[in-house]
This record gives sequence, structure tokens and C-alpha cells, in this order.
Amino acid sequence: MRSLASPMVGRDAELAALRELISGLAEGRGGAAWVEGEPGIGKSALISAASDEAARLGCAVYAGSAPELLPPFPLQVLLDALLVGRDSVDPLRAPLAGLLRGAGGSELLTPRDVAALLGEQILALVDRLCSVTPVVLVLDDAQWADEASLSVWSRLGRATAQAPLLLVTACRPLPRRPEVAAMRRDFVERGTTVLPLGALSAPQVIEVVGELVGAVPSGALGELTGQAGGNPLYVREVVDALVRESRIRVVAGVAELAGAGELPGSLPEAIGRRLGFLPERIRSVLGLAAVLGSAFTVDDLGVVSGQPAAELMAVVDEAVAGGVLAASGDRLVFRHGLIRQALYEGMPVSLRAALHRQAARALAGAGAPLEQVAEQLLAGPETADEWMIDWVAREAVGLAYRAPWVAVELLKRVRDRVDANPRRERLDADLTVALSQFGDNEQVEQLARPVLAFSRDPVVAARVAWTLGYALSRMGRYEQTVEVAEDTLERPGLPPVWAARMEALRALSLCALGRLDESRAAATRAEAVGHEAGDRLAVGYALHALATLELSERRDITAYAAAIDLALGVLRDEPQAADLRLLLMTNHAATLGNLGRSAEADDAFGRAMVFAERAGTPPRLANLRAQIADYSFYRGRWDEALAELQAAADLPTDTAYRLAGRGVGALIAVHRDDRPAAEQEFSGVEELTSPANALRLYADLVLVAWALAAERAGQPAQALARLLAAFDPAGDGEFPQLTPDAPMWLADVVRLALVCGDHSTAAAAARAAAAAAERQARPSTTATAEHCAGLLADDPARILATADTFHRLGYPLFGAQALENAAVLYAERGDQPAARAAFARAIEVYTSLDAAWDIMRADARLRVHGIRRGRRGPRRRPSTGWEALTATERKIADLVAAGQSNPDIAAQLFLSRRTVETHVSHILAKLGGHSRVDIARELATSQ
Repeated sequence: MRSLASPMVGRDAELAALRELISGLAEGRGGAAWVEGEPGIGKSALISAASDEAARLGCAVYAGSAPELLPPFPLQVLLDALLVGRDSVDPLRAPLAGLLRGAGGSELLTPRDVAALLGEQILALVDRLCSVTPVVLVLDDAQWADEASLSVWSRLGRATAQAPLLLVTACRPLPRRPEVAAMRRDFVERGTTVLPLGALSAPQVIEVVGELVGAVPSGALGELTGQAGGNPLYVREVVDALVRESRIRVVAGVAELAGAGELPGSLPEAIGRRLGFLPERIRSVLGLAAVLGSAFTVDDLGVVSGQPAAELMAVVDEAVAGGVLAASGDRLVFRHGLIRQALYEGMPVSLRAALHRQAARALAGAGAPLEQVAEQLLAGPETADEWMIDWVAREAVGLAYRAPWVAVELLKRVRDRVDANPRRERLDADLTVALSQFGDNEQVEQLARPVLAFSRDPVVAARVAWTLGYALSRMGRYEQTVEVAEDTLERPGLPPVWAARMEALRALSLCALGRLDESRAAATRAEAVGHEAGDRLAVGYALHALATLELSERRDITAYAAAIDLALGVLRDEPQAADLRLLLMTNHAATLGNLGRSAEADDAFGRAMVFAERAGTPPRLANLRAQIADYSFYRGRWDEALAELQAAADLPTDTAYRLAGRGVGALIAVHRDDRPAAEQEFSGVEELTSPANALRLYADLVLVAWALAAERAGQPAQALARLLAAFDPAGDGEFPQLTPDAPMWLADVVRLALVCGDHSTAAAAARAAAAAAERQARPSTTATAEHCAGLLADDPARILATADTFHRLGYPLFGAQALENAAVLYAERGDQPAARAAFARAIEVYTSLDAAWDIMRADARLRVHGIRRGRRGPRRRPSTGWEALTATERKIADLVAAGQSNPDIAAQLFLSRRTVETHVSHILAKLGGHSRVDIARELATSQ
């Protein structure tokens, strides 16, 4: 029987659809296809033919297949497809290789964090690959892919709208997994080409048989093969069985059916009969190959079988010739998953388990990656022998970093085989850490407390206490965190490193409890002991606590910034401190902005974002994006702020930072007079005015937006009442609810109070602003205090000076509001030239921000004094075309046209890759384009 010369019999339409997508890809347009059908229906053959076409047109093709029988590590199928391994050294893949090795790992990471870090790097890698050449990326057997891979695949689907990337998904209808169904719906909604493959018709089956036998099938042969139900693989197996049994004779160009005998009644039975024709020595080796997985190397097979490569090649050649194996790059794969399944399930369960254990030990001895060894152990016997106990104990930390659930499962298996002794304590400590990385705080507590109660090893106890302390902190149980830290510090023989760390943990918890003097003493001790022990992590946490105290206790922003600088200098590139470094880098950037050092703040936020996308946990990355959105709002970069919020929406963000982000979005919506968008952010806002609400500290912006929305509705008294409920809930004029940023909004309190005739409230707000300026030594707060004082004194010149200060500091909205207020006061004095000049400057800034409501408010306030802008005033930026792009979008468009990838653009502009992706989407929408090629074309025609 010859090879199937035309595997696309009956698939002309489907192949044409894929070729159309590939043609578009070669021209720079991305796309996606979803190929679905039962096993053996021809999905892989169709995709292979299309991939050959893509390669011929110069596209790079990468393909991976999700395994069924062995539990995959998160994202392993995509890593394999993109040729990423622990030892990858090329610049594009090296960051991923470092993550796989655990470089920069920390015991405070969770599995979602690790998977998300890998996911971000996979997205960046694909982006960079697409900047070199159009890319086809194939995910076969998607129905078995792990959740992390499905999540990244969905995000790659969104990237096809702006990158030369063609995603091809192959999926069986069964098993039906909700997450796969949801991903399919997501792809379909974005316009993915869906290609369902059904059974071949009777004439098409005849054509396939003719191709296989090299002759025209007789009626009897065609009728017999028609029993295959139109499944191409089944047809091939039926014909192969007939050929092996010498039941096909070709006479005068016609293939006749000869002899008698039953044919296999099902596809699995047909494959079983194919394997039955193989010699025992080949079946034996193939059984070991099936234990290794769907794909394997000759070297791995040699390690497991104990046979040299020279001997194995003869077996492999025969298996390839027999249609069982096929070459795929530097690996061998089973020609179809059902073949491997038949080999694997054809062995007794006990034999399979023993072979998995044998394979694990052999692979470990050969230095195979721990993922390979762990997969074999998981598939092997649940009982642990001495070798397995030693291996798991040795590799537990690395396993917990890469896939904590694997570590948990293996640790549970081996610990039950170890009696209570120091080795059992260490295993329990590793299990506690692994559970912590799951984010399972309750289980951490259940396991950790007995270890702490009975352990006599101070290092084991300290490691478990550190893990338990963080779990308790995550649950807000700071009193218990302090107790755990203090109990550990009293243990005899506690190494100085752990003494310093536990003091730092205690200091942070005491600060959260408001026991500030005790916190400062503990942090000071932690810093001193940490320096003596040479432990940068402990010193970093101690300085973090001291910095927090400067802000919480003294509200000294300058001292706060100095403490953060010192902490970052101490930590430098300490791998375990990645999460703490990112927290401090974010706070450092925000502090520079608060001190009016805008250029330095821009650079610091950019460096923090670059670090976050390389080594930050998703919650920390989300929080950073929320802070950048906040910073961008104050700096008048509202489109950038919205882009950051959109990028953060896909990440796990804690409630506090999500609320802060809501405030930014609500304020921009109010100022741009987008009332429906603003109303979406106001859900449950009234509850946030309560001082007892734990989220009140993060609600300033959404409460201010809620108040300004009332003014927009013509209710200044209601607006004032809402601002007072936020900042002076007791109504005694003391304004105790002022967070560090809150004084910026006191000018609105003063203005509205004066509009409502409430001079006592206006005076109280101005005093509060002056007190905040004296306490904070923050340039923007000082300018706000001057603005409030100028309003209270009806002094337009004083207010005009604050407008210049705000402009110099880079706070355009607040500067424009000062100009507007000065213009009104000049107009009330009858100084029309001064009023018109200030009014024109305010409108110019409002227009640059697209602040439609501010323009309407200023128009209304000046109109009563006979001052109008006229018809030739500043016009709003158009919504489409090149002129619709913001300054940042134009920079990005220039870099896109120059052929740079999103990650490279992000690094150059100090933005996040995801934010650049959002900007590119906005650019394409404004230009009416469909790919990066369209951006380059539009740029060329606009110049």
C-alpha cells in the first residue's frame, strides 16, 4: 500500500479557507481558524497541508499537541510548540528558560503567578516572532489543554487583530469542557473561521481507497470500505488490514477484494490489529515509548529502554515504515493519538505503573528536566519507595515553583511513607510552602500549626512560620501573625537570618494594627540583625516597614521616599525579593510624582513596568497598572490611563486597587461628559462614604467623580454634600478623612461652598488644605492650598500664580481649573482682558484633555459676564483618522510602522506590553485598519 498521495480528498473547501487565511497572513493580516471533528477525521492532515503552504510563503510554523494521558505542567504544550526549554539560550527564549529554571523565584509566588509570568513571556515571545516573520501557531487536541494554556491561547486570539499571527486550533467535540467551549465562543465572536470536518461521502471514500491501493476499487471493495463511516483514518486502517491479509488483488488496473474474513469492527480494533502485525521486540519498545508520551526523543527512549541509539534506530525505522511513528522535528511522535492509546491501554495497569516508576528513575539518573520525572511519578504507583522519597524531598522546592499542585500531590504520597522524624518535618515544611503557593491559606494554617508545635528544628520552624505568617496576613489576621512571629523569635537556636525576617514580618503586622511605636522598634531591630546576617531580604522588608511608618505616622513624604530608595539599594537584584522590589519600585515612582519630579517619575514607572512584566506577580502587575492609571490621570494623560485600566482588567486585582481604578475611569468619564460610562462606576458608591468601610481609603476618586456628576446635573449643593461626606463626614470642619491625595480636591470643596453661600465650610476646607500642605511638603498640595486661599480671598492674581505652578508640576486639569476660577474673578471685577486671557488658556487645556463638561461649565460661568469663546474657539480632537491619535498613539504608530514589536515598543516608551497592545487596537480602530501594515500605509500617506 502506498502513502496517501492526496490527503485532502473531500476537504477542498476547508483547505481553500485555510489558504485564504495564510495568504492574508503573508500580507501582514492576522487571523484564526478553529478545526473540529472526531478522531481520525483528518484535522491534523488538513492543518499539515495548510502549514506546508504557509512555510512555502515564508511564514514560520510552530505546532504543539496537548497530551491526554499524562498530566501536563501549566503551559507546557505552548512552550514545547515554541521550542522553549530550560536550556534555551537564544535572546528571544532565554527569559522563559530562566523562569522554567526558577530564576528569580520566591516562596511568595502562587501557581497562578508562575503560570501568568510564563504566559506574559509567551505572549511577548510570539509578539517578537511576529515582528520577524508572519507566524502560524497550531494547538492540536485543544480539548485536553490545561487552563493556563487555554487562557494564553485566548489572549493570543486577541493579538491576531494587530499582528501577523494565524492561530489554528484543532479540537474534538468530546470531551466537552466548559473552559474549551467558552474559548470557542470567544474566538467565534471575534470572527474566527470555523471548519467542522464531517464524514467523507461514499464517492470520496472510493477516491481515498483508490489513492491508497493505486488502482480503481471494485464495487465489492468500495462497499466493504464504506463500512468505515467516512472516517479517513478508519478507511486507511481497513485498507491496511486488507493489504496485510493479502485480500486485495489488482487486475487490469482494478483493485479486487479477495479471500474471506471479518474486518475490524471499529477504529480502535483496526489499530489494534495493525499493532498485532508488529514483531514483539518492536511492540515492547513502542510500549515504553507510549509511557513516555505522545512525543519523545530517541535519547529518552534509549534511557528508559536501556538500549543504545544504534539498536533503537532499526526499531524506529520499522515503526515508521509500519505507519506507527512519524518524525516531527527532533522528536518522534505517534502517527495518531489513538495508536499510542491502544499501545498504552493494551498493557496491564500494574505493568504501566511499574514502567512509569522505572522511567522516572532512569530519566532522573540521566539528568532529565524535573517536569519529565514528575510526570512519570504521578502516573506511577501511589506508594513511594525510598528512591522516590529522596527525589521528591530534593526537588520539592523546584516543583513547588513550577507546578505546586504536582508538588503537593507527590509530597503527600511520600510523607505518608516517612515516620515522624526530621525528614518528615522538612517534607511537611515543603508541603506548607507548596500549599501557600496555591493561595490555600486555610490549608496552610492546618498543616503549619502542628509542625510549629512539634518541630525542634529552628530552621524548619522558621520557614513554616514565615509561610504561615504571610497566609495569616493575606487573611487580615495581623494579631495572629504577630503571635506566630513572636513565638518563633523565642525559639532557641534561631539563625540570625530568620530572626531578622521574623522581626520584619512582625513589624509590618504591627504597623497594620496601628501599633506604630512597637512596629518601629521591631523594624529597627530587623534592619540591624539583617545587616549583621547579610540577609538583604530581611533588611528590605524592615526598610519597607520603616518607610510605611514614615507615611502612616509622620506623613513625611520626603522621608518615605528616602527609606524606599535605601531599601531598593539594599535589595538590588536579590532573586527572592522580586515581589518586594516591585512593590517598592511602584511606591518609589508614585512618590517621585508626588514630589513634583515628573520626569523621574515617568522613568521610574517605566522601569517598574518593565520589571513587572518580567518578574512580577499578576496581582502586583495589576496594582502597578492601577497606580500608573492614577498617575496618568493627574498628569493629564487620560487616554494612557484608560489603556492601563483596560490592560489591568484581565488580571487578578485586589478590591482596593480595583476601586481606585474605578475612580480614575469615573473621573475621566465625568470630565468628558460620558454620563453612561460614569454611572457604571457609581454602583454601591454611597456605602463608601462610611468611615467604617475598610475600602474608604481607596475611594477618594470615585467619590469625587460622584460629587462632580451631581454638579453636572445642576445640583451644586448635592455635589458639596457628597464631597463633605467623603472628606468631612462628621461635619465639624476638621476634615479628618484626608488621604495623601485628597487635598488636591479641596479647591472644589471651597469653590462649591462659595457657590452655595457656605463661607464657613469654604474657610474650613482652605484651613485643611493649608494644614495638609504644611504636613506633607508636597508641591501639588502646596499649590492646592494657595488655590483655596485665593478663592477664599477673591484674589485672581494669587489663583493665576497657582495655575502656573500646576502647569510647571505637570497637573494640567488642576491648572486649567485655576485659570477658569481666576477668569471668573477677573470678570466679576470687570477686568475683561484678563478674564478673556485666563479663560482662553483654560479652554485650550480642557480641549487637549477632551474635557467636554469642563468646557461647558467654564462657558456657562463666563457667559453671565458677557464673555464667550465664539465660533472659532478650540475644536475637539476628531474621533477618526490620523488627527484622532493622541501624542502617545502617534509615537506608537511611528514605531509600529518601523517594524518594531509590541514588547520592544513597550521597552522603548516605558509602557507595558499589554498597554501598547491596547494602544495599537485603538490606533487601528481610529484609522479603520485591520493590521499593522495598514498603520504603516496610513503613516506613509499622511506625511
